[in-house]
Amino acid sequence: MKFNIEKRLLVKTENLAFLSIKEDANIPVKGYTIPKEGIDVPILNDELVKGIKDKSAEESITLSSLANGMIYIIGIDSSFRYNEEYKKFLYAFDERIEEYIGYMGVKKANEKELTDALIYFKSVITLNNDNINGIYNYALVCQDIAKIHEKNKEEKLMNDFLLEALDKLETIVDIDPNFGLAYYHLGYHYYNQKQYIKTKITWDRALKCELDENTVMEIKNELKKIEDKVDYEEGYNLVLQGNPEEGLEKLLPLKEEYPDWWNLLFFIGLAYRQLGDINEAIKYFEKILMLNPTQIDSIVEIGLCYAATGNLEKSIEEFKKALEIKEDPEVMCNLGMAYLETGNLDEAKFYIEKAFTLNPEDEVTMACLNELKKYEK
Repeated sequence: MKFNIEKRLLVKTENLAFLSIKEDANIPVKGYTIPKEGIDVPILNDELVKGIKDKSAEESITLSSLANGMIYIIGIDSSFRYNEEYKKFLYAFDERIEEYIGYMGVKKANEKELTDALIYFKSVITLNNDNINGIYNYALVCQDIAKIHEKNKEEKLMNDFLLEALDKLETIVDIDPNFGLAYYHLGYHYYNQKQYIKTKITWDRALKCELDENTVMEIKNELKKIEDKVDYEEGYNLVLQGNPEEGLEKLLPLKEEYPDWWNLLFFIGLAYRQLGDINEAIKYFEKILMLNPTQIDSIVEIGLCYAATGNLEKSIEEFKKALEIKEDPEVMCNLGMAYLETGNLDEAKFYIEKAFTLNPEDEVTMACLNELKKYEK
């Protein structure tokens, strides 16, 4: 299993010391044999110090210290060179080793030692990729660590741990499609990413699983809150897919409740432009500009509306307004094509070639450049 935050744990190797054990060393663990070439084994520094002080318990401390050190390094570095050998030792040492590691992870989490908790849960799922409780607890700890980074305004770290939690929660429902709590948490991840349709689908799936009454009520309340956002997402997807009439059926009922939601107004305007109702489209884009005069996409859409009616002069005026706000290659292409339609080859060439200079890989820019070449022949 891949761990995207593993590099952030490698510093914890500082807590370990390594000892070399030769083939003829006496390790009384039934079912385990030291490799012929010997092996380097990790021991937690704290346990090494304790073992030195407590000579009377040397043997038991040695075995448990070996096990704890192996568990720890596996949790830090899932691709450590001796991990497969350590796994053999751990399962020979205790056939219920996964339960012990999971217990230690919970213990560390309760003590708010979250990095150590993460290491233990990561260790148990490295030993067994199908250990769902380990994966689930690992995801929860990632979420808790993300909250700390959010509080400290460490956005990059916060996002890294949130994405790791998301990845592992999705892994859980792949392994067990009836793990309700994974769907519960996944719904919040998708909600925070503004994926409202996916949020609804995920929480609906959670409600089909076994969950406690409070969690069920929470999910139902959250689903009610996002109804309008789901309609909005469904509506704008329909518009983007070229189904403006169906899109408007979803979007227009939201207009009264959210008169200043510019994203909503934008897609209503776009739907009307697709339907050829240019005056109605312009009305919505102009309303957006009353709320936000520098909303460049709305200015460009007005320019496209005027171009659709053959009013190239007004279209050029709008595209120039947009360029005053931001030097955008796409806007330059629109302006260049408008000039091309008016027969002003020099201005068309200036803006299209400038767009190409800024973004030579863009397919739209390349298409405009090819169209320009037809007029230059």
